[in-house]
Amino acid sequence: MNYIVKKFVLGTALAVWGSCALAATTWTLDNKSSTAPIETGWKASNNSSSIYATSTGYWAGSGVGVGGESSSDGQHSLDNKSGYEMLMLNFGTESVHLDSVSLGWTQTDSDIFVLAYTGATPFTGSLAGATYASLLSNGWSLVGNYANVGSNTVQLNAAASLYSSFWLIGAGGFDGTLGVTSGDKSNGSWQSFTSSRYDYVKVAAVSGTVKQPPPPATHVPEPGSLALAGAAFLGILGIRRKRD
Repeated sequence: MNYIVKKFVLGTALAVWGSCALAATTWTLDNKSSTAPIETGWKASNNSSSIYATSTGYWAGSGVGVGGESSSDGQHSLDNKSGYEMLMLNFGTESVHLDSVSLGWTQTDSDIFVLAYTGATPFTGSLAGATYASLLSNGWSLVGNYANVGSNTVQLNAAASLYSSFWLIGAGGFDGTLGVTSGDKSNGSWQSFTSSRYDYVKVAAVSGTVKQPPPPATHVPEPGSLALAGAAFLGILGIRRKRD
């Protein structure tokens, strides 16, 4: 009976551990280096030019945007006018499955794309020198394109097995061959950039689950061992009865 009770307690504990491991977390982005995830900005003038690091900024009530440009060029937002911008989320040692992205502010159009690093080679945290057109051949995977998000939350519908410490959120759409696009399609083809198709967004929050380490190993006696132990116990009882 004690064995059955122990098995029940163990099973209950593992069930509780599993439910905790799958609990969703929401990260409000505030551009503070002391809190996870660490946010960095990346930009390139076009799909074939080198990506370089740029500044990020936080605006209360709106979220995080990417800067490093003039006041007439969406300096406070993540945008794709006069260059293509992305926000990198670095979760450090944690491996995260992102479920959703929330935008706190948008202007004109609000298409975004999301990529996750899934390469076999450990990522350094820097995109310097890479190009948008070569990201997918350098360990990044396209999670999806999400059109007309607005100041809302969009579900990413990422594969359940997709966990990563590094995620990219960019303005516009993303094509594995071309790189960044306007995010708008007509008859299956990407439409060119126009004043009404530039995307300006600020990212307020993301949500997802952190991958947990496996539960500690527990030793459960084999059925044969239990049978032998039971036989030994009955033998001891028989000897005591004879003595009595």
